Amino acid sequence: MKDAALLAVRVLAGGMLVVAFAMLSDTLKPKMFAGLFGAAPSVATASLLVSGLAVGPSKDEKYAMGMIAGAIGLIAYSAAAALAVKHLGSVVGSIVAWAAWIVPAATVFWFFLR
Repeated sequence: MKDAALLAVRVLAGGMLVVAFAMLSDTLKPKMFAGLFGAAPSVATASLLVSGLAVGPSKDEKYAMGMIAGAIGLIAYSAAAALAVKHLGSVVGSIVAWAAWIVPAATVFWFFLR
């Protein structure tokens, strides 16, 4: 697909998906859950659409698995950060929690994406 057409798809799909997920997040209660739908799902969906059009569906599987690895790492990071920041402070707790992200994300990568 031509570069200009891919750019148009990226702009339209990305914009529409961001708006759709923002509208969904406005309906959620309590508002702390609104962030779940703020950016990541719309960006991931638009990214997979554009990469699928650009290089075909075979690459989308690897990109989606990378997103899964990152999501698993984010869950581990969030759980570790909730505890580490409380006990170690914001800077040290965040650094310690980052290690909790890299281990599961790298493990998923190592076993499924190599």
